[in-house]
Amino acid sequence: MNARATRRRTSATTGRKGRRRTPTRAAAGPQFELLALEPGPDAPLPIGGAGAGTVVYVHGIGNKPLESVLKCQWDTALFGHPMGDRTRLAYWVNRQYYPTPEKASCATPDRVGIDDDEISTHAVMALARGEPGDEGEAIALEIEALAGDGREKAALTRMAARLMREAEARAAEAPGAVGAKVLPGAWLRRFLAPRLTRAFLRDVHDFLYVPARRRAMEQSLADRLAAGGGPFLVVGHSLGSAIAWDVLRQLDPRQVEVALFLTIGSPLGLAEVQDELKAWAGGRLVFPPCVRRWVNLAALGDIVAADPTLAGEFTGGRIEDVLLLNPEGPEHPHSATGYLRTVEARSAVRDATGSAFGQAIAPFVLAGDLVEDLENAPREERHPVLIQLAADRPDPGGPGPGLEEVAAAVEAEIAALLRRQEIPLGQAQLDRTRRFLAARLTRAELETLRSRFQGLGFEGIWRNAVKRALISRSTHTVQAHPANLAYGALGTRIGWAVLDTGIAAGHPHFMAHQTVVAQWDCTGHGPPLRLEPGQEGFESLDRSGHGTHVAGIIAGEGEVLDPRDGKVTMAGMAPRCRLFGFKVLDDAGRGQDSFIIKALDEVAAINERAGELVVHGVNLSLGGAFDPSVFGCGHTPLCQELRRLWRQGVLVCLAAGNEGFVLLRSEAGIVPANMDLSIGDPANLEEAIAVGSVHKANPHSFGISYFSSRGPTADGRRKPDLVAPGERIVSARHDWRPPGDGGLPERDSLYVEMSGTSMAAPHVSGILAAFLSMRREFVGYPEQVKKILLESCLDLGRDPYMQGAGLPSLVRMLALH
Repeated sequence: MNARATRRRTSATTGRKGRRRTPTRAAAGPQFELLALEPGPDAPLPIGGAGAGTVVYVHGIGNKPLESVLKCQWDTALFGHPMGDRTRLAYWVNRQYYPTPEKASCATPDRVGIDDDEISTHAVMALARGEPGDEGEAIALEIEALAGDGREKAALTRMAARLMREAEARAAEAPGAVGAKVLPGAWLRRFLAPRLTRAFLRDVHDFLYVPARRRAMEQSLADRLAAGGGPFLVVGHSLGSAIAWDVLRQLDPRQVEVALFLTIGSPLGLAEVQDELKAWAGGRLVFPPCVRRWVNLAALGDIVAADPTLAGEFTGGRIEDVLLLNPEGPEHPHSATGYLRTVEARSAVRDATGSAFGQAIAPFVLAGDLVEDLENAPREERHPVLIQLAADRPDPGGPGPGLEEVAAAVEAEIAALLRRQEIPLGQAQLDRTRRFLAARLTRAELETLRSRFQGLGFEGIWRNAVKRALISRSTHTVQAHPANLAYGALGTRIGWAVLDTGIAAGHPHFMAHQTVVAQWDCTGHGPPLRLEPGQEGFESLDRSGHGTHVAGIIAGEGEVLDPRDGKVTMAGMAPRCRLFGFKVLDDAGRGQDSFIIKALDEVAAINERAGELVVHGVNLSLGGAFDPSVFGCGHTPLCQELRRLWRQGVLVCLAAGNEGFVLLRSEAGIVPANMDLSIGDPANLEEAIAVGSVHKANPHSFGISYFSSRGPTADGRRKPDLVAPGERIVSARHDWRPPGDGGLPERDSLYVEMSGTSMAAPHVSGILAAFLSMRREFVGYPEQVKKILLESCLDLGRDPYMQGAGLPSLVRMLALH
């Protein structure tokens, strides 16, 4: 045996001395403590969606970065940004195989590799020439080091052969030689496949044949479920899908509900794996009874998913198999982040969670920095936290439980959690202040409190206080409500176009004054499809939620019961303004310039046919990146059409963008930073009103929202023009639910929180509609209206390239003009 092979044998057996071999067939019963904390019924989480309450990830084979980094990678791939306490990660890497976590950042992909010294440049070149390499020997040695008996060795050998046959088949399908050159796809897959196979063999052996390791793998998921917070959405990649299946099949659906089980790159179709799983499950494979929907994604060329279809192989339910291309293939068809970036994965998740779940700024119970600490710590570690007992409300004596009542409830819950674990209460180190309860709690205990926080009555678990307000308060912030009452500025006989995902026109918020008068679907080929009231699809054009939320901030009103404030009127800035809905974004919130330009053309045509302005303004809570090397700033095709509409006399309100905050990689790690020059397109248009975001209730104290895009524009002009409330704004939800008893509906059944400059822009649109309804002499003169708007703003004392002219005031606009 050569020197390299000798090193390989040592590497494969490191840390395995003294391992007790067990019979191949595992003993009956679960390998984990499922509900060690015995969570009670979960209260609805403040996410705003009617679907899953928490997403749980189960990673796959090989080495991985730190837990918080891996979770961030998956969050970013699936949702586009970190998700805080809305997602959890079941982490089970075997540090005997991989002593050092993989070096990675939130921005890097989750791919499978083995960081050993097997492969040299010589081996790579030999594989490129089609010569036998050292990896075949490495696989054989891996199996020899892992297998405890002949049966295990035979099973692992069959698995390895199956994966390698699949790799060869896929490589043969790729273009081979062109002239004297070998294209990289085929030989690179031949090079990567053996390494992937070895990583697979290491972890699948532990899962199938080493009960202690399987118990650790499955306990990592059981812990994430035991704390409550469902319904759950469980995502299992690679071997993580098998771990998840074995846990979920044993759960009582009365205790744990899984809205979606999403398996990606799964080996559950492999006969060699199925044979072992059947031995644990009474001879048959079952559809987990706690799962409502199971979607299985398999990528072409992914050898781990060599048998890509599961339908018909698991009794008791229907599995939806989807064959697709991994965006990170062909070199990395097994990449987890590649799978999660696909439209198929995102669509399945969005269907299960609802549209509001994936918002970058959303309600939470556990603070984001705390969540990161929890991810990286052992399960038994206790973390110092502050539990906020009551909100910092202007009216502390208002509705809601008192401080003493909340404190007693939280302390009793913590005591019960510790008692069930037979842990002395003193370990929690409870320390009461007037509005906070200091404690030292484990991740499981904190996540359990998260799942029950509404029933307990506390505000959140933070290092800082949480503040909460409603849209009815943001109307006061911009002085729209006083102007509605004092001046009668309600938007009467003013029309406003909302270019977005469409409007759920049947929502009670819009029905009181028949607010939505017409809609157009601009996302198809040909001219926009007009939908009139009463036509099929008119009331359900918005299947995303974004457009309905934006429209509800501009106009409409309705009364609801709020759990804190009692009977509340939820009113737009100009309650009686007429709305024209234009669907220019699809159900995933994506669109093209052509869709938007079609809508702008239709707006111009409506006005031209009438011989006067019927649509007095447009709101575009959308935008994208801008490359000044391609277009002059404010001169893209979309900007040109908006400028043309402005010159027709139509006001244009634009969201400034949410690109004011980024994560930068440095030698010290990931560094958060706020970015100037982050105004996107079309917000950089001069003939328009670009709106940034501020806190909805305390703009003078908290200033500009951290995510709000900053100026100047790429050509040096001041943008945004002004700022308006954009943080956690409550407005109409597209998936509203009527009250069951016909009485006054609860707020959360009709309204939902969202954040961003998308919510700030319609505040200004509504203010302008209300102003024009009382000062009709300015109709058709957008430059004058813009001047009045900016001159009437309240200075927040911030940099002009962040706040523009400041905060709008409808009362000042009407009083001075």
